[in-house]
Amino acid sequence: MTDLYHRVSELLRTKTALKTAIALISAVAVYFFLPESCPEAARRVAFIFVFAAMFWALEIIPLYATSMLVVLMSIFMLTRPGGILDMDRTGYQQFLVPFASPVIILFFGGFVLATALHKYGIDRLIAQRLMRVFGKRPFWVMVGLMGTTAFLSMWMSNTATAAMMIVMVRPLYEQLDKDDPFRVSLVLSIPFGANIGGIGTPVGTPPNAIALGILAQHDVHINFVKWMMMAVPLAIILLAVTAAVLFYMFRPKHHEVHLEIAQVAHMGYRAKLVMAIGVFTVLLWLTSEFHKIPEALVGLLAAGMYAASGLLNKDDFKNIDWDVLILMWGGLALGLAMGISGLSDWIVSLPIFDRTGFLLFVIACVLAVFMSTVMSNTATATLLIPIVIILPGGDPVMLAITVALSCSFAMALPVSTPPNAIAFASNIIRSQDMFRAGTLISIVSLIVLLMGYNYILPLIFGF
Repeated sequence: MTDLYHRVSELLRTKTALKTAIALISAVAVYFFLPESCPEAARRVAFIFVFAAMFWALEIIPLYATSMLVVLMSIFMLTRPGGILDMDRTGYQQFLVPFASPVIILFFGGFVLATALHKYGIDRLIAQRLMRVFGKRPFWVMVGLMGTTAFLSMWMSNTATAAMMIVMVRPLYEQLDKDDPFRVSLVLSIPFGANIGGIGTPVGTPPNAIALGILAQHDVHINFVKWMMMAVPLAIILLAVTAAVLFYMFRPKHHEVHLEIAQVAHMGYRAKLVMAIGVFTVLLWLTSEFHKIPEALVGLLAAGMYAASGLLNKDDFKNIDWDVLILMWGGLALGLAMGISGLSDWIVSLPIFDRTGFLLFVIACVLAVFMSTVMSNTATATLLIPIVIILPGGDPVMLAITVALSCSFAMALPVSTPPNAIAFASNIIRSQDMFRAGTLISIVSLIVLLMGYNYILPLIFGF
């Protein structure tokens, strides 16, 4: 057994070393083989871009660790006093600022809200109440599960939501015959609902925040309500399509099912206070146009109230997904580096961008789905959005938003998203079941999104 352990460890070390070598060689090759028309600072950022892309795609080190390296390399390669960009001693600070940017603070507030709801069982209580209205018909039970998952994923981590809902649905699929295809549709409705629901709000999933953060760097600010006006109708359409696909692919053997959800105790005083602060926070987010308090400050206010009241303690704050915030920091820093180095302008100047703006946009959306299928959708958004936002032939706001949404449409493989992995771990579904249904849903989602790009989004954002 000891020999086997050492052999496995040696193999893993060898694979990691090989991946690292491939990533570094690729980054160095890009630096040296770019044409002379590319400025030196842009070459350095191209090196950082390829390095980050390879490390994120191959997961050589944790994703957040790669983000920290992106920040550090950007500082040391670009901001040395009197260096390539002729900055002073404070130049490095511009790469530290994104970690406290409004979009990261907004997401931090969303994480704190989700932590409070989960700690006091409010998420389970909401799920229980919502599921009561969907009866016993198989289709509507599945719609109820998917809709409940999607709603919760708009406000809290879709990974945590999927984990909770898989536990809730287990008693139901265990009651069904093992050869009943409806077991598959029930389980798949959870990750697909979580992935789609995440697009509904700016705090639903990191790609949304990445898009908003990079747009803010270009002095474009989108509030909570405008995002929801665009994303919630899209999510509803996609949920309806997903429900139809799952139901007809995996039809139930019986006309009725009985869903039994473990009852959650009534809320005590502290849980009611958590709920009141949560409702107050959401209302402030939805009415920011009237009271003019920035959404990021609303999120910080909620975090402050939960901390000051003792509803959340230091251990609760330790459990927040800080790694996701650091990953987002790296993405914003990379976008900033591409701008100040001139890499973005150099890319736009290439002849390939002369007359193919919309075609390149379509390719970018397809690429976003493909990349998110095999790597983190947050890393995908981090890499693609700074590029597509500068493409000619389309509005940068819609380009950034649609590519961010596309990153959430990767549903074909267990590795595509954490909710997919959680569902696959139930051992109820096969990878080919997820691939068939997920691929079809991804294709339909892209078609709906591309139609919205031409006809719907311009009406919402005024373009």
